[in-house]
Amino acid sequence: DYYTFMGQSALDFEEKIKVTSSLIYSASVMKGFKKPIYIAVDEWGILGRNFLSVLPIAQCFNSFIRNADVVKMANFTLLTSLLQEDREKGTFKTPLFYIFKLFSNNCRGKSVDTYIECDIFNTEKYKGISFLDVTTVYSEETNTVYINVVNRHKDNSITADIINTAYSFAGKAEAKIINSNSLDETFTFEKKEEYIPATKEIKISGNKISFTFPAHSFTQIKAEIIKK
Repeated sequence: DYYTFMGQSALDFEEKIKVTSSLIYSASVMKGFKKPIYIAVDEWGILGRNFLSVLPIAQCFNSFIRNADVVKMANFTLLTSLLQEDREKGTFKTPLFYIFKLFSNNCRGKSVDTYIECDIFNTEKYKGISFLDVTTVYSEETNTVYINVVNRHKDNSITADIINTAYSFAGKAEAKIINSNSLDETFTFEKKEEYIPATKEIKISGNKISFTFPAHSFTQIKAEIIKK
């Protein structure tokens, strides 16, 4: 089931982080530990053979960002799996490579608490799962925010307003969009150019950005902010 795979599995993954964090906190209080204890997530990730197997990687990254106060290391399973291989034509970059690149290159700074209000769906284990999975990272060096959005809806695009409650946005924002018409089609060498993220310029209105996120997609929005 698509929504069990995309929703329930994502919440189960993050729940394990939160439970471990709570155990660390309890042990630290009981034993009087003075130094913080952090979490290292080892050997996570799956082989990204098609787009359905790639979207959960973006959700894992979002989980790490939301829990950045305790998750300080996350070792991806076999970095070589970032590239797909065609035995006759060679290796090529897939959406997995580009999602990994966007997160690892841009999401450096401070994790910002992000409030989400959108339509929800239910699975057997979890209720009230947001169709949009969102995190925000702020870079003090460049005065830039990166907003990472996974649209979990299988069939529908979702239009949303992104509102900065502290400052205004500056200039124009830029979106990198990664999606696919097919969730199950295996990535191929012949279509490697189609996997390159699409770039779209977004107009800004003060402290608000409006954007339509395609169905079953990952989007990263880059925007500078004005501090007053």
